Amino acid sequence: MNSLKQSKKRVAWVAIVCFTPLFLFFVGWFLYLSVTHTYKGENMLAFAEEQRWKAVSTLEAERGEVYDRFGQPIAINIPSYRLVAVLKLGGERVKGKTLMPGEFAEAAKQLSTVLPMTEADLLKRLEQNADLGQIEFGVPGRDLTVEQKEEIEAFDLNGITFVEEPKRYYPNKVFASSVIGYAQKIDQNGRIELVGELGIEKSLNDILSESYGLYRFEKDLAGRELISSDEQLKIEPEDGADVQLTIDHRIQQLLETKMNELYEEYEPKNATAIIMDPKTGEIIALSDRPSFDPNTREISSYSNFSVSSRFETGSTMKIFTLAAAINEGVYNPNELYESGSYRYGKTVFNDYNITGWGTIPMVEGVWHSSNVAFSILANERLGLSRYEDYFKAFKFDQRTGIDLPGEVNSQFDFESPMNVLITAWGQSTAVTPMQILQATSAIATDGTMKQPHVIKKIINSETGETIRTTNPKEVGQPITAETAKKTREALDGVVNSDVGTGQLYALDNYRVVGKTGTAQIAENGKYLSGQYIHSFVGMAPEDDPELVMYIAVDRPNSDSSTTGPRIMAPLFKDVMDVALRYRSVEPEKQEKAVEASTKTTSSYIGQNREEAVNASTENSFNPIVLGDGDEVIAQSPVKGQSYVVGERLLLKTSESFTMPTLKGWSLRDVKRLATLYQLNLEIDGTGFVTSQSIGKGKPVKTGASLKVKLETPSN
Repeated sequence: MNSLKQSKKRVAWVAIVCFTPLFLFFVGWFLYLSVTHTYKGENMLAFAEEQRWKAVSTLEAERGEVYDRFGQPIAINIPSYRLVAVLKLGGERVKGKTLMPGEFAEAAKQLSTVLPMTEADLLKRLEQNADLGQIEFGVPGRDLTVEQKEEIEAFDLNGITFVEEPKRYYPNKVFASSVIGYAQKIDQNGRIELVGELGIEKSLNDILSESYGLYRFEKDLAGRELISSDEQLKIEPEDGADVQLTIDHRIQQLLETKMNELYEEYEPKNATAIIMDPKTGEIIALSDRPSFDPNTREISSYSNFSVSSRFETGSTMKIFTLAAAINEGVYNPNELYESGSYRYGKTVFNDYNITGWGTIPMVEGVWHSSNVAFSILANERLGLSRYEDYFKAFKFDQRTGIDLPGEVNSQFDFESPMNVLITAWGQSTAVTPMQILQATSAIATDGTMKQPHVIKKIINSETGETIRTTNPKEVGQPITAETAKKTREALDGVVNSDVGTGQLYALDNYRVVGKTGTAQIAENGKYLSGQYIHSFVGMAPEDDPELVMYIAVDRPNSDSSTTGPRIMAPLFKDVMDVALRYRSVEPEKQEKAVEASTKTTSSYIGQNREEAVNASTENSFNPIVLGDGDEVIAQSPVKGQSYVVGERLLLKTSESFTMPTLKGWSLRDVKRLATLYQLNLEIDGTGFVTSQSIGKGKPVKTGASLKVKLETPSN
């Protein structure tokens, strides 16, 4: 054997001896791992599984939005941003990517020009938290607008970034806020969501709320998605449904403006005004006071006065007593009765004009709002049992079921017959404004009542498809169509005669019928002295009412000579006239109008305060008592001068007086005041008073200086 063959043989044996054990080791190790799946006591399959990168992504969705009947936005979603300063990445400061300590001062200086924080406060926050990975800036750094975000981005500050969050925005601010309510941000396990907290934002929260989607998948170590992974899961997001209301933004906006004026001047504890289409039950406009801007949510009252408050309404309830009597055929408009007082058992009820108006026909008692007339109708003509049946037929014993949260029911006690009688003319029983409005829809139509509602449609926000529509719902027919017509005719003189309590509510272009109300307020079983709720329910045009409007003003801050019509009529007239025009109701000439003929002033000098107020009110004056004397010592206009219905009569009782609110006074009225007290008058402008130098309630002596500013109304 030559040396080459011997060398190859030796190499082969060495390979067999050295590598065979190694080969057998690896084969055995492989078999061991494949069978046991274990290495150093750890399951290798589980380890491999953990090395996969399982990613979860949230798929965003939006809350449904709210619109008026014409699609104008009322509650919408806008982006907002939360400011974040990144100070470290992975525990390390990275130049160019994180905000370095040496850059704190410049960042504080720049940010202070955008955020409502001082440069010193910003710098302090950064320095005190320099060891953290990232920080936020509290309330001043949240809810930033797109403009604020872009302004900060323009500074090009290292480490300054933003987190986008949803935000609810109400573009009309104080606009039907007691209806809309508000939604606010809630942290749901680290995710910011909008949740309704009041109004329909709360009651329809499930409908408006969005459903976030989910995408779960796996990535390899290089960050690539594993397409064939069994771990893939995708749940599609779903936006919340949109809500379209019955509200007309044009009428609502005007109503809000007029309610602001009323609220600022008379400062009532509460007030509400509601406009409804009596043929459908649609609420066209609704405004409560106090109100709030849902963007800022400075809220003093969390209830909706129109549905969440019940009170004794006063004479507006007489409408339904009248309708019941007409429907039963027991009302004779020409029947004569003696006004002034009515005895029931041992109790005597009086008209508000204690001496009454003598012997007058029943229809004139309606116009005067005579308690005696309605006591006769309820007790002697209808009978109290039959009246109670009509009370329930008009649904005053149950909630209306309106699609607003927080509605309460009426409160009544008919165990006592006297309570039934008193209810017939407006005291003893407490009802809600919405119950009055629903019942009035029967008077304004063919005798059928429509359930009030504010939701017109629910709409799929992605497809535009209508999910649900609110159709007009008839909830009863307490009277016939003929009765409804005759009731409107009987009520006509409340507004359109020269003795009616509602003359100030008359419109020039549409015939209004309605009923005034003034009610005492009960607390702890007793009526408050000198505290009233004033109300009015009116409809127009008389022959076929398109709209019904109810107004209630609770305890206005006004002197005793300021009546409910003086407070509420300007609002009613301005809003109702415009609303009817928007509804394309053709204006018409009145066949007869409120009497505005010239009358001659009587003398009230020498009469005591109360006598003078009562007598001048009866003569269609608006008396203003000046001073704290017991008797009238001077007046303006003086005896023999001409005046028109509703004109102010200044009654001087002492040489000093407390300044009344002059807002809305004419220049002639102000000059009369100055003449009575020899005031040094300075006048700025023309038209009607908008401001005065001596505030309401301030003491004034003869010869004082008074400056008033006047402006001419724009319409």
